[in-house]
Amino acid sequence: MQAFVLLLRGINVGGHRKVKMAELKVVLQELDFQNIATYIQSGNVIFSTEETNISKLKHTAEEAIKVHFGFAVSCFIIPKETFLTIIENNPFIETEEITKLYITFLNETPNPEKLETLKTFESSDELFILKNNTLYFCYENGYGKAKIANPFIEKKLNLQATTRNWKTMMKLLEMLNS
Repeated sequence: MQAFVLLLRGINVGGHRKVKMAELKVVLQELDFQNIATYIQSGNVIFSTEETNISKLKHTAEEAIKVHFGFAVSCFIIPKETFLTIIENNPFIETEEITKLYITFLNETPNPEKLETLKTFESSDELFILKNNTLYFCYENGYGKAKIANPFIEKKLNLQATTRNWKTMMKLLEMLNS
């Protein structure tokens, strides 16, 4: 049995695309996901399963969510080991306050030219480093005032992304290890 983190993109934002976590758990249980735990209402889930094919898990979860809730939701599925590596590789963790740290998960590796375009918007107040399909951010003035936020990233890189703050990342890590 392997543990995974499941992140849902763009749910329960501004009263739109409502997904109740209790309902989501039932939907995931019907897929034979086990040891399901959720954290807050923004689509953060820990689960275990015998299945190890991430593409299959992603497709199955997205289809079940679409059927049950009536709208499409992009899912990001990260194996426990990969999630631990993402945590360990945060280049900003030693130098910054954790309230300034965010992780953006990308659904694919960005085109290098588009990444260079995104980098032209980087400033001393909004620093980021790409490692694999993960953007590590340090927002000096907070995420709420950031120009390089999730919608901007998706537009500039022409791919899907979902962002979590460091507190959420630490809570998911705690849940994975319990």
